[in-house]
Amino acid sequence: MPDETIHFRDMEEKSEDVFEATLVIGKRARQIIAERIARNQIVTFDRDTELEETDFSEPIEPEIEYEEMIKATSEALDEFLNGELDWKYSREETP
Repeated sequence: MPDETIHFRDMEEKSEDVFEATLVIGKRARQIIAERIARNQIVTFDRDTELEETDFSEPIEPEIEYEEMIKATSEALDEFLNGELDWKYSREETP
């Protein structure tokens, strides 16, 4: 799935600072990945079970059915451009 090029103007309409927008999109992409892992949509391997095999003559290839998913960064960028993301600044209290 190729990603489409976007213009900075599109990002500037949603946020005054392009770097701020990039940080917001990146943090949202990390959240999306964490949600996918929590829902077991991303398969992880247990390396210990692979090493317990005694027959090393044939390479071990796990049988996995891959599901093509939208990239987390693309999904986060779409949410940002559609105005679905809200963010706020956290300020530390000074004594």
